[in-house]
Amino acid sequence: MSTTIHPITIIDHPGSSQADIENEPNWGDGRHHKIGYRNRQDRVVGLTHRGDEKQDVGDFDREALKDLALLHDRVRKGDLVNFRDAITQQKASSGHCYYLLDFHLRHPDVHSAGWRYVLDTTEDWIKNIENWPANVQKREAAKKAQNLQNDGPKTPDLKQEDDWRRSLGQNKHHGAYASNSEGDKVHQGDKDPKKGASEREKLHGKYSAQEIALLRNLRHEKDYIYNLKQNNGKRKSPIGNGEQLISIDEADQFSPDNWIPRSEKLIRLTGKHPLNAEPQLTALFDAGLITPNSLHYVRNHGPVPHLLWETHVLEVEGTNLKLSMDDLKSNFEPINIPVALACDGNRRKELNMIKRSKGFNWGSGAVSCAYWKGPLLRDVLLAAGVPETYPEGKRYWVNFEGADELSDGKYATCIPFEYALDRRNDVILAYEMNDVPLPPDHGYPLRLLIPGYVGGRCVKWLKRIWVSDRENESHYHIWDNRVLPSFITEKDGDFATTMFAHPDTLCNEQNLNSVIVKPAQGERIALTNARKGKTYRIEGYAYDGGGHEVQRVEISLDGGDTWLYCIRKFPEAPIRHGNKYWTWLHWHLDVEIIHLLRAKSVSVRCFNVFKNTQPERPSWNIMGMMNNCWYVVIPEIVEEPNDSVPNILFRHPTEPGTGNGGWLKESTDVQVSNAKQAAGGPQKQFTREEIEKHDKEGDCWVVIDGKVYDATSVLGWHPGGVTAILGHAGKVHQETSDEFSSIHDGYAYQKLSECILGIITDRAKDFIKTAAEKVAEDKANSSRGDEDVALQKHRWVPVRLQMRETISNDTRKYTFRLPDHKKTLGLATCQHIQLGFHFKDKMAIRSYTPTRPIFPNEEDGTFQLVVKTYFPDENQPGGAMSNILDCMPIGEEVDIRGPTGDISYEGNGKFNIEGEERNYSRVTLVLGGSGVTPGYQLICRILRAKGDTTELRVIDANKSQADILLRDEMDKLQEEHKTQFKITHVLSHPGDGWKGLSGYVNADIIKANAFEPKVGNAVFLCGPPAMIQHAVLPVLKDWGYEEGNNCFGF
Repeated sequence: MSTTIHPITIIDHPGSSQADIENEPNWGDGRHHKIGYRNRQDRVVGLTHRGDEKQDVGDFDREALKDLALLHDRVRKGDLVNFRDAITQQKASSGHCYYLLDFHLRHPDVHSAGWRYVLDTTEDWIKNIENWPANVQKREAAKKAQNLQNDGPKTPDLKQEDDWRRSLGQNKHHGAYASNSEGDKVHQGDKDPKKGASEREKLHGKYSAQEIALLRNLRHEKDYIYNLKQNNGKRKSPIGNGEQLISIDEADQFSPDNWIPRSEKLIRLTGKHPLNAEPQLTALFDAGLITPNSLHYVRNHGPVPHLLWETHVLEVEGTNLKLSMDDLKSNFEPINIPVALACDGNRRKELNMIKRSKGFNWGSGAVSCAYWKGPLLRDVLLAAGVPETYPEGKRYWVNFEGADELSDGKYATCIPFEYALDRRNDVILAYEMNDVPLPPDHGYPLRLLIPGYVGGRCVKWLKRIWVSDRENESHYHIWDNRVLPSFITEKDGDFATTMFAHPDTLCNEQNLNSVIVKPAQGERIALTNARKGKTYRIEGYAYDGGGHEVQRVEISLDGGDTWLYCIRKFPEAPIRHGNKYWTWLHWHLDVEIIHLLRAKSVSVRCFNVFKNTQPERPSWNIMGMMNNCWYVVIPEIVEEPNDSVPNILFRHPTEPGTGNGGWLKESTDVQVSNAKQAAGGPQKQFTREEIEKHDKEGDCWVVIDGKVYDATSVLGWHPGGVTAILGHAGKVHQETSDEFSSIHDGYAYQKLSECILGIITDRAKDFIKTAAEKVAEDKANSSRGDEDVALQKHRWVPVRLQMRETISNDTRKYTFRLPDHKKTLGLATCQHIQLGFHFKDKMAIRSYTPTRPIFPNEEDGTFQLVVKTYFPDENQPGGAMSNILDCMPIGEEVDIRGPTGDISYEGNGKFNIEGEERNYSRVTLVLGGSGVTPGYQLICRILRAKGDTTELRVIDANKSQADILLRDEMDKLQEEHKTQFKITHVLSHPGDGWKGLSGYVNADIIKANAFEPKVGNAVFLCGPPAMIQHAVLPVLKDWGYEEGNNCFGF
């Protein structure tokens, strides 16, 4: 801290004499040119220059020295130098003396016009400061006068400017700062024995507790920033050994990405496919300064290519260099550095509330910071024989292309050649992320990583590199990652075509940005906490592009009238090459809650090394890119009926994707556009049953906002690809409407209107509403899972085939091992698991009911399935899953998910059906083919449990004797429980010697072998569709059974 004081010394003066006052000229007459007074040219009129007269200074050597260095030596020794000495000793380079001569007179060609001779001293130093006898006499006289004054009245204590302003009520810091939580405790360094009084006492005498805490924080931050370390590129990620994802989200099961593990904490912004997602903002921040791979935001334009390390090759086109991944890892020195990566669409939703852009609704979580490892691009290019420099006068670019297959061609882009070759820019060909191989969503096995650039330039699944003398002209380089003037409102037409190809609309370096994370969206603080001394920590993140440090972050509680300083924290060793900051930072500010209560808003802004800061207002553009206006959180006082006291509720500008909880509401223009889109259209009505029939690529209906559209013709040209639409084909659910509105603009709605068929029925609307509520409730409940249980309702987990036993020619018993850390399958009786196997376009899924475990004491980390194999023949390829299981090697993996089904048996006749308890004493099972397994599970649970008296009758329909699954086990149970259990087999194609029932299940067979419909009786069904829907169910309804009351399907 500066301790400079500006002392003031006053020499007492009696003032002008009365005679002088009376004789002062009349200056009011406008005549100022008077002898003895200075004129407008600062010359004393009528008098020679004061001080030029010869004074008696005694004898001294006036002989000019021949060398200016000797003259300086004289000065250092205290010898006196006059004006003649000074002016005659300035020499030219030849060493000869030149009077009144400067170099510019001898060498005018190297001096600018108008150059002037300057004597290398001051007039005041020669005349008044040197120890001439006359000056010595003056100083002695002044000293005597000063001594006389010191004996007089004392002058006031000297004050710094800060003290003076504080005495006037200025320079006092904002009262919102929190005081130090440690109170008056003496801090290390407070006491300074040399100063006598403690630093603490001085500070308390001058500043408030809040100001003292702020001062200490500033001092700490100053030392922290001063001591930040350089990163040598050899460090390890602090989270490199963190938990890796292995489970797969059910949302991906019917897409080409069905093989990729993804975190449930990612918020999907473009529906199920392709994945574009950001983490929940608080989860991102709480994860720390280095983001776990599972929480890193994801931007995909299409399906993730399934590439292999072992076969992937990087080609440097135009050279002979082709590198395998092993070549790249073994032959080049890598660096491993933390880099903040942000999508240039981060915070786009705020712009979309003003007017719909061409981009989807990114919130404020499209930024992350991870360690990236790999060789420098520069080293690979040089190894390929690319010259380090090209001839001056022509521009070159390095181009990059990924392996992903997209609707508009390959994803390719470029960066300036000089930038790519500059070692200080750390452009990396990354093969590791946080010290593990790249996850598929982040470019496995190879990704271009350009620190300080927007994410759109960091090509994933990198396959090809080349140098060109023209900028890249691929679709994604021209039509994405650009900021255009606001008068461009579409992506076609002459103006748009010109500006999208304009070099200056390109987004390369990231821009300055900061966001408030806490208070979180929807966070509440009870008003009982708003008392003096109670504090709250406001927190968030900030970043800048180009390697520029974010040097200051500030918070305003009054709309920008005043600003409070925030304390910054960087990742460990964030500096590269002396001044490059590739990372983000976290910041915080402790404030008293009472000031949050008074705040009309909480705004953040930050400054970079150029002292530039964020704009207050957003700037809309057609692509919704680079939004970096102040991030504003609005507090409000709310009182809910169930709250004992009111709360401060905080709202962020927006929520990502389809969330609508932010304070920023759609503009009038957007609302009018929405109203137009909702109006009109045919009024033909369609039931849920009819809609669900149209679920294929050649017959694709979708339901959006209660209207039915035929999207079949759109599949051929849809920019997002076929999968994005087919995932909603024939589905009557809310997801389709939410996803469409979050992605598309007015033009897309116009094209949609051309596909309209009609509207859904009121009952279908009711179904959508109740189903959405059920899904939300189900997801909330499933998030509270047991760590020991393997099954997850909405995620696929891998299991390993441990054993395969042959039961018959076409039937196998499979034993699967659960993941190592899971001990329990987690399946209730009557429920199913889904088995999944990955194909290129989607996952093949089949439902099975394990035959073991039945009881909790049978849980041993494994489960068993009995599966009939449908072999191929000359007419058909056979069953997909059954043949895969029959052929796959022992030790290989498949995925499971569950439990599925809304029925579970809890024992002693008690069932839980769709959350409702029901009790039955007599149960009939009508089963067909492989549908016997859920029935078998229920049969075992009832018959093997002590004290369960529930009676069972089973009708088991099959084609032939060979098709009867678990026949021996069932017959044995019937023999052991003759009075409680009866099974009847029915064969449609019986062979010789069959003594049981033959034909198809009909009314006579059902009424003869099932319990009649009355109180306490129920029937459960599972079999082929034709058998159940056309034969069994109509008979049961005619007999008196009522579906949903005492008749159910497994």
